[in-house]
Amino acid sequence: MEVLVASAIAGLVITAGFRLIGMSYKLMSEIEIERQLIEAARDIWLRFRIDEDMPENGTDDKKNITWRSERISVPVDDYELKYRRVTVSLPDNRSTVIYVTE
Repeated sequence: MEVLVASAIAGLVITAGFRLIGMSYKLMSEIEIERQLIEAARDIWLRFRIDEDMPENGTDDKKNITWRSERISVPVDDYELKYRRVTVSLPDNRSTVIYVTE
């Protein structure tokens, strides 16, 4: 009887361990995708800041990303704040939005 209980407990511990390992691998892949998205957004933000002729919409085949931007202006007192709202997307349809002032 003691051997049976010990085997059951060992089976539960092993099952929980494998499940934990599987969850860790899934989490690591999600973190890698988020890192790629943040890196792509940073690169596009820098390109918009440096290049005045940056196209509104485009793709970067080397980095496998696309972006779509729209110009927005907001009146603030006697000044008009101008910026771009840029959506950066990966091929798996994950995206993030960045804002670039003009």
